[in-house]
Amino acid sequence: MEWKICYTEFKISLRGFCEVVCKNYRRDRVNIILTGMMGSGKTEIGKILAKKLKMNFIDMDENIEKTTGKKISEIFKYAGESHFRHLERNLVKCLAFLDGFVISTGGGIVLNKDNIRDFRKNGIVFYLKAKPEVLYERIKHTKNRPLLNVEDPLGELKRIYKKRKKLYENCDFAIITEGKTKEQICNEIIERFKNAQSGNRTKLKNR
Repeated sequence: MEWKICYTEFKISLRGFCEVVCKNYRRDRVNIILTGMMGSGKTEIGKILAKKLKMNFIDMDENIEKTTGKKISEIFKYAGESHFRHLERNLVKCLAFLDGFVISTGGGIVLNKDNIRDFRKNGIVFYLKAKPEVLYERIKHTKNRPLLNVEDPLGELKRIYKKRKKLYENCDFAIITEGKTKEQICNEIIERFKNAQSGNRTKLKNR
């Protein structure tokens, strides 16, 4: 019952969130959607991009935690991954209506093809790419990765990567992050973002 109430309140909160945000966003810019495995740097890169481009920034996982009052790890543990994916899907439906946002998605956002379909209606999808071994080195000391709370986290990371690889590649641009600074990654995304926007807004909407 507790989690059903949580889910209902989440949807109500999302409605209010959208009403507030939609009054303040710029209507002349498409969104930047960042996808990739855990540890790919979506949140850090997203914040830098938003600052450089003077866009709004939203981290989906952080928003879900703030709206539900539950940590992602708690949602996975007590309600299951499927429940989290329902929350995630509802947030996508809301965010897909916005313009001028940098959106950092959760690592599993690509598991539902409707999520990427909705985001691409008014956004350019960037896949932050890195090998499992590199990702593991970045996140091995963190404790907020529920999918890696297993005996062999690197093996699990490789399994997840193999399962999602083709789904991540359903993007507009794949950005290799290995061996690059955050500044270099952001500059590459900005260059591709601006080139994609130049005279192509109608084409983007008709993809």
